[in-house]
Amino acid sequence: MAGLSPDRELGMPGRPQHAAAARRYRPAGTAVGYGVRTEQVRIPMDDGVRLAVTLYRPDAPGPFPALLESIPYRKDDWTLTRDWPLHGAFAAAGYVSCRLDVRGTGTSEGVAEGEYPEREILDNLAVIDWLATREWSTGGVGMFGISWGGFSALQAAARRPPALRAIIPVHFSHDRFNLDVHYVGGTLHVGESVYWPVEMVGENALPPDPERFGPGWREEWLRRLEATPQWPFEWLRHQRRDPFWRAASIGEEWAAIEAPVLAIGGLNDGYRDAVLAVLEHVRAPRRGVIGPWGHAWPHDGSPGPSIDGVGLMRRWWDRWLKGAAGTGDADPDPMLSLYVVEPPGTAEFPAELPGRWWHLGHWPPSPRIATLPPLFLEGDGAAGLGSLAGEPAASGDAATSTWAGPPDVGLCAPYWCGYGYPPQGVPGDQRVDDARSLLFTSPPLERPVLIAGIPHARLWLSADRPVAQVAVRLEAVAPDGRSALVARAVRNLTRLDPAGEAPEPLVPGVPVEVDLPLSAAGARIPAGYRLRVAIAGAAFPIAWPTPTPVALTLHHDVGRPSALRLPPAAGWSSEHGPDLGRPAFEPSSSEAIPGIPAAWRIERDGVAGITSLICESGGGDRFPERGGLVFAADSRYRMSVADTFAACRAEGTISYRLAYPGGPEIVADASLALESDADELRLRVALVVTEDGAPVFDRIWEQAAPRDLL
Repeated sequence: MAGLSPDRELGMPGRPQHAAAARRYRPAGTAVGYGVRTEQVRIPMDDGVRLAVTLYRPDAPGPFPALLESIPYRKDDWTLTRDWPLHGAFAAAGYVSCRLDVRGTGTSEGVAEGEYPEREILDNLAVIDWLATREWSTGGVGMFGISWGGFSALQAAARRPPALRAIIPVHFSHDRFNLDVHYVGGTLHVGESVYWPVEMVGENALPPDPERFGPGWREEWLRRLEATPQWPFEWLRHQRRDPFWRAASIGEEWAAIEAPVLAIGGLNDGYRDAVLAVLEHVRAPRRGVIGPWGHAWPHDGSPGPSIDGVGLMRRWWDRWLKGAAGTGDADPDPMLSLYVVEPPGTAEFPAELPGRWWHLGHWPPSPRIATLPPLFLEGDGAAGLGSLAGEPAASGDAATSTWAGPPDVGLCAPYWCGYGYPPQGVPGDQRVDDARSLLFTSPPLERPVLIAGIPHARLWLSADRPVAQVAVRLEAVAPDGRSALVARAVRNLTRLDPAGEAPEPLVPGVPVEVDLPLSAAGARIPAGYRLRVAIAGAAFPIAWPTPTPVALTLHHDVGRPSALRLPPAAGWSSEHGPDLGRPAFEPSSSEAIPGIPAAWRIERDGVAGITSLICESGGGDRFPERGGLVFAADSRYRMSVADTFAACRAEGTISYRLAYPGGPEIVADASLALESDADELRLRVALVVTEDGAPVFDRIWEQAAPRDLL
């Protein structure tokens, strides 16, 4: 794409488009910040499609390195509140920061075919080259992003474009089947099958920005409505880890990444394990930071404490794009900084979690570091009398424990990907779920225990049905009985090989060995607390329930000891490490618009035998810098499971309202419902779009698929 000229819009090139464009940022750690201006540009691709970007530029001639964030979340309205503080801060520090709407979304032309198609990766490579060849550019580019943008940064790095010098993925996955919002541990998500998917049904139906797209925006919008596929149907057709999911899963090509990586995650986010995977497998210079927050930027994370995430990222850019650290790869910071909660609590919406940062010089820990001995599961776990012991069960102890509980175990921690604020909080007190699980509890601890990393459960399990799942929770039990979640995992037992494509039904009654890594943990359990392992055959609403009720038997005799192994505790330090600071950035000037109040609740229909989780929220923003443009959304979700297990339903609705000053008001009402019986899954998507109250688009899509050992 070298040599292409931008299609500048809105008249004067470089005209400030943000009310705050005249402000001067002074990012933490700098004496002077550049003034910042924004520029709207459309970059043509090799097939003629033009991609819309906002350039946040230092108000100076340069040259400057460039940064790229590539996501589908509408830069001209929905993400304005967070784009200016982030991209503006980078521009103030001497970078041209580029915010791109991916093809077919926001103000970019084309059609959004799905998640991470090859065409999108090629587009990102072309934009990287375009940024590197501008007259104001030093030729060096960094790429970053949260969630989708983190995936995209890693995918671009695997293609090794010469100009890409460093990346910062935040809240991302390296395995799109086993660790993403569609499937987890070989099971189909319940809540995540509707939360984000229905949002994208509605968001993909919104038009390009009329002012910034210019003439033809409505024609482009109508073409987009007709041509954009509904992504959830493709996900339903792929219930195995086949080439569809392996494509763009960076865990398939670790060796291809040569750009230095700063990987950021959160203990209350569903993607936190990927940070540790990057540190273990990437050979380029790398660093990991895992904080206490949920799915949010580290400078805006909840629960806190949040950090100076912008400063952390800027230092990474300075080192690899400006050579601020000099030559060589030696990093003065530890490879991994992990927030360790002490003590683990049970509040669902805490402002901050108690604890402190711990640091480790190398991940994974050296094999020479002594590991803690395994904790063996023994005794009558079904009666809540099981124990965690330092030795395998003797021959006289109970050799098995059987779970035959209800399908709605898991509601004490209903969100796989938390946000830390209503309605999606962090895990609460686990005692209600504990009462319906197999429990193995240690005596009170004589000294504190650090759990930093990934615990592993090694279980021998059998089931009375060919399709079963196991959910394992590691908990810290306070002296007053409150039980806090530390780590968890779920696994479809027909998919014991997480790398394989071919699931196999269980042979009823025949034990299988399950090696189950739990989610990354950061907790220091005080003396006097107890450790607990809870095991169940359900994890609603994280994992789709099995087709039938299941009796799941845990074996823990001498020949088949089931055990939990904690990660090594040696080598960590809380005394020596970098000061990660507190947030230091200037907020945007948008005006919050209230929507339906945030709420979540559990309902039980005893007559029908159905348990439901309901969550809802709403609100939006009015943007003075865009003449009062309004972007708002209200959403409602319900996840229900019947006592029969087979009947499960996840449904959601979202209504987007986009009101342009002096222009049209667009409303997109989207709904999605995924339901099952014992034999099949049925998906229904509906979309109604109006312009100033007049109908523009009204369509329903439906599809059924057999359950593939799910």
